[in-house]
Amino acid sequence: MNDERLTGLLGSLRTERMDRIADDKIRARLENAWTTRMERRSLGWRAFAPVLATLVLFAGLGTATLNAAGDSPLYSVRTAIEDAAVVLHPDPADRADYLVSLLDARQAEAARLEASGNAAAASKVRDAEQRTLKMVLASVPQAPEEAPVVAPSETPTPTPTATPAPTPSPTPSPTPVVTQRPATATPRPPTPTPVRTPTPTTPPTTTTRPPSPTPTPTSMLVKFSGNVKNPDLTLADGVCVALSLPADFTAPCEIRTSQGAYSFYGSARYNQVVTVYAWRYDPVAKVTYKGYAMVTIRGTTMTVPDIKLARF
Repeated sequence: MNDERLTGLLGSLRTERMDRIADDKIRARLENAWTTRMERRSLGWRAFAPVLATLVLFAGLGTATLNAAGDSPLYSVRTAIEDAAVVLHPDPADRADYLVSLLDARQAEAARLEASGNAAAASKVRDAEQRTLKMVLASVPQAPEEAPVVAPSETPTPTPTATPAPTPSPTPSPTPVVTQRPATATPRPPTPTPVRTPTPTTPPTTTTRPPSPTPTPTSMLVKFSGNVKNPDLTLADGVCVALSLPADFTAPCEIRTSQGAYSFYGSARYNQVVTVYAWRYDPVAKVTYKGYAMVTIRGTTMTVPDIKLARF
């Protein structure tokens, strides 16, 4: 019995007259139907209530976990979830951006805890930061070791200097020397000189210190950005960019320019000279255009000079 039929029957009782027995039977049927319907509705809500409560609990727990601070017991669960979410970013550039955002957030959290004096929590966050840094460096291209090309300098040729001719000097005339006879003195017997016994001396001991090793700069995360131009100096779109040239220029690449601009992360050391390569293969003309630019690493964000493509 639906609601409309039940409402209609109740309304019809106002205008109809019937005996008391029939009236009681109809009233009892209507009341039973209404009670049964309300019980069914309450049972439905009761069955759905535990599910709803579970969903609300998990949502609240998930929000608390993902927003857990470094001094919270849930921080380890948060970092585990964030690290596992790396597989949800299959695109290399998207994955690098996600890892860099994690690294920045964990560095900021560690700095906040260190400033507040919570050394134990800061150490835990620093461990997560180092783990994230290793993941970032493993996911970005490594700059190859390349020595900067130095142009040979010309050695200046010495100009011959004229040697002056010797000038003859006049010969001086001899001056007569007067010889005087020395006066004869009475000889005295020589006084004996005492002989001193030399004292043995111990040679000083010299300690040879090993040379101190020269510290080698460690690799760091560097963001490279710049522009690539065609031979006619227009912006080149869809050009491959990398820190090393591929073995096959027709193979697909991970990083391409968009409206002539590119931006990607790489691993390099401070003061290292890095070469950024750009290339594009034309399958119709079967021609490869290539170019490169060199930059010295001075920080974590480097702007590379414009790369001009040339036909090869």
